Amino acid sequence: MNLNTLKPQSISINNFILTWSKQYAYANETAYYSSISKKEFTTTDIQNLYVWKNGMRLSEPKQKSVDAKIKAKLPLINKFKSNDKINLEGFKKEFKDLSVVWKIFLLHSINPNKYPIYDQHIHRAFLFIHNEDWSNISNTSVKDFEKETFYFKRYLPFIESINVPDLKKLDEAFFAFGQFLNTRNYATLLQ
Repeated sequence: MNLNTLKPQSISINNFILTWSKQYAYANETAYYSSISKKEFTTTDIQNLYVWKNGMRLSEPKQKSVDAKIKAKLPLINKFKSNDKINLEGFKKEFKDLSVVWKIFLLHSINPNKYPIYDQHIHRAFLFIHNEDWSNISNTSVKDFEKETFYFKRYLPFIESINVPDLKKLDEAFFAFGQFLNTRNYATLLQ
């Protein structure tokens, strides 16, 4: 089997999303992620969203970061959430002390229909479908400024250009496909 037949260029993006989003599994999605659609967050909502994003209970340093850098700015987060258009430069300045992955997740949480999630799996999937070297993408292999540049200069414009109606399903598909690539199980498809 040629793995290239699994790329969105080879099949419609909608079929790619349908196929790969079915492979998506993430712990505690219903319990923790469901508050994403609220018009206004509570500190509990923020806590639950970051526990979900982390995939487990937050370590003490991560909890301190969420408390000091995110929950402490809850009124500002809700102000951003209440606006149809986010001032990205203002947002980046306010949350400059967050790691890029958590900053982008906060942006996604504020407007999940405009801003997709970013992580190593999504980065890996994007590079693969664009015939670029994806083999060394991990949490530590890409510097924060490179992640942020990638997200805002490449990934977000790509997402906007394909005009997918369900961004959550697209996130799920890219995450599942990127995870699949990372397991190296893809090699068995080529034999």
